[in-house]
Amino acid sequence: MKTTKNKIVYEENINGIEGKAIAVVFPDSIEEIKNIVKFSPDNVDIVPRGAGTSFVGGVIPQNSIVIDMSKMNKIIDINPARKIAIVEAGILVSELNEELEQYDLEFPIETLFAGIETLGGIIAKNSAGNREIKYGRAIKWINQLEAINGKGEHIRVSKSDLSDFVGMEGTTGIIVKATLHLTNKKKRSFTILKALSLEDVFAVNKKLRLNQDVSSIDLLSREVSSLLGLEKKYHIFIEFENNEGNFKAENYEKYLKLKQRAYKAIASDGYFYMGNAKLLTDSLYDFLVYLEENQIPYFGHLASGVIYPFFKPENIGRLQELSNFVKKLKGRVCYNFGIGLTKKDFVELGEKELIKRVKRRYDPKNKFNKGKLIDFTPSTEIKIEIQDKTLSELTESTELTEQTELAKPTRLAAESKLELEQLEAKQTSEQLEQKAIANSDNTLTREYNKDNKQEEGLK
Repeated sequence: MKTTKNKIVYEENINGIEGKAIAVVFPDSIEEIKNIVKFSPDNVDIVPRGAGTSFVGGVIPQNSIVIDMSKMNKIIDINPARKIAIVEAGILVSELNEELEQYDLEFPIETLFAGIETLGGIIAKNSAGNREIKYGRAIKWINQLEAINGKGEHIRVSKSDLSDFVGMEGTTGIIVKATLHLTNKKKRSFTILKALSLEDVFAVNKKLRLNQDVSSIDLLSREVSSLLGLEKKYHIFIEFENNEGNFKAENYEKYLKLKQRAYKAIASDGYFYMGNAKLLTDSLYDFLVYLEENQIPYFGHLASGVIYPFFKPENIGRLQELSNFVKKLKGRVCYNFGIGLTKKDFVELGEKELIKRVKRRYDPKNKFNKGKLIDFTPSTEIKIEIQDKTLSELTESTELTEQTELAKPTRLAAESKLELEQLEAKQTSEQLEQKAIANSDNTLTREYNKDNKQEEGLK
């Protein structure tokens, strides 16, 4: 199904990056996607799209066909005994987890936009979310993928090759299906602590991040806390994988929703633009001091070192300054949000070459997400045009070529023999020359000794 209606929704990014869509397509089967890819012109860009939550232009079309995956949202199979689910990429993670509740199971990657983000989007960015210290990144929970590559082929991607698609931001193909590993659903609880200083915040983080029952430690800055109706202090939301926290059951859900409202509260105050940075513990303190000195509101996953700073439209230029500061601190500016269009300058040279090799393997004609992640130029094939030749001329040419190929070993052998003879002759000549020089030296030595003896006799 194809439509041009409401294309404007697909042409603007959350951070204000704009593009142009040729068409928006809503496939509901793998066969449809295969045909779109196979029969689209090589020079047309194809942009896979989930919920469109990229902040770096990752799903912005550039005179592109947008493939909206929202109709590819089926749960194909759930195996409670093996803790396995097979699902289509367009399913919302929140909907998947609602379905899994009856089996007391869950997919544990809880992202910033968990309520609206698709599984395909999470896989494409290899998202981690706030529970990273406990569950890691998305790739850890994937057993197998199915995708459509740049040739329009339906392929299966085994666990050993997952990184060819996970974290590649839709540049190597369209993820259509995933086999996921699940875990038992936990009865979680919260403890919420207040702090007056960053020193107190980091003391709490240091003590609790080693607790095996803690799944996340999230920090709200004083400004963000105030926007949520809390005291203007640092608020630390500590999530436990058991009932150890102070807020359980209904109260847990209440404060979980409060924490999830942070982004909406900040945006409502005019801070529409959002950054993303991951830092090591040693440099995280310096980064938060930098944000506060520059009056930049933020919240983040303190235990894993992921922070989200916010900017008003008139201060969007400071987002680049912040990215440069993160790089100076040896941090990463392309973590949960990906690289997209805006963060390509932060991809290291070695990583670019690796991405190019993977891209050549799956999408050599550069059909998917052109200009995203890296700048990629497809390799061109050398085409030999044959004009005004009869069949007999072509046959003669072919026969001549075959004879030439058959003669190659004999010719090479003859050339090698000639080279060997020339080399031996050269070596013989050099040996004779060295012998003559040696004989000459001996003669001169004898003459010199004879003259010396005659001179001695005269004396």
